[in-house]
Amino acid sequence: MKDFINSPPTRNTTNLNYWRRNYFVLAGLHITCQTIKELNPLINKAKINCFGTKHVEIKSDWLRNPNRRKKHYLDVFNIDEIKLKNFIEKEWYSFMEKYSESIQIQAFVLDKRYYKNNRTIFTPLQILTQVLFDRVELHPHKNCVIVFDQMDSEIKSTDHNQGQILKISSKKIDLGSFHKKFSHTKPRFEKSKNSNFLQLADTVAYNVYRQFVNYGDLNENLDIKTVERYPYLNRLINNFYNKNNKITGYGIVRVPKATKNPLK
Repeated sequence: MKDFINSPPTRNTTNLNYWRRNYFVLAGLHITCQTIKELNPLINKAKINCFGTKHVEIKSDWLRNPNRRKKHYLDVFNIDEIKLKNFIEKEWYSFMEKYSESIQIQAFVLDKRYYKNNRTIFTPLQILTQVLFDRVELHPHKNCVIVFDQMDSEIKSTDHNQGQILKISSKKIDLGSFHKKFSHTKPRFEKSKNSNFLQLADTVAYNVYRQFVNYGDLNENLDIKTVERYPYLNRLINNFYNKNNKITGYGIVRVPKATKNPLK
């Protein structure tokens, strides 16, 4: 039997589907209320200038897929490819770049190859939610509100994703946390179509996902670039939470760590 952990397929166009199905990413933004108050009107204005309305959901998978791009943007708002591309490249990503000192990124990457066994009873979302809460507890601004994308219609149902997130937050479910309790308030849930900042978080998650699928892990430090980077991720790189330019374990948290195999 082939060892897909120690001898994985090469990252190329032939094997892309293998890598696509083996990564799960959760990403978030550390952002102050003041920055939200300042930036939200600017994002809305840019959307209105491009689409004629602020009620537009920016989703990376829609933008990258020609059919979805046509369905959700070009046809609906009667714009062409050039106008859409200009908005994304000159406006959307520039919001993160201009606010690199006040918007911090943390992204959590699960390598699902290590968790495909009967001993793993938790879902990728549950695993990374636990890691997210643990890492936020180590952040200087741990007393915060965490807002998740509303993935289910029944927010408080314990049978749905939101219910599982709430139970992990309240410690009713514990996947091995090293904190007795969390400092963040009870998580909130919003529909991403109504939140510019959940849409920005989606952009981050997509680009981190593409980084790992196409090229693999990033270098530990921001000033080292021996590993090729996904082009659009380069525009977000200065937003990653880091300590002395080290982003591994801070801005990018890989589960499991590159040096740890939980199956051994």
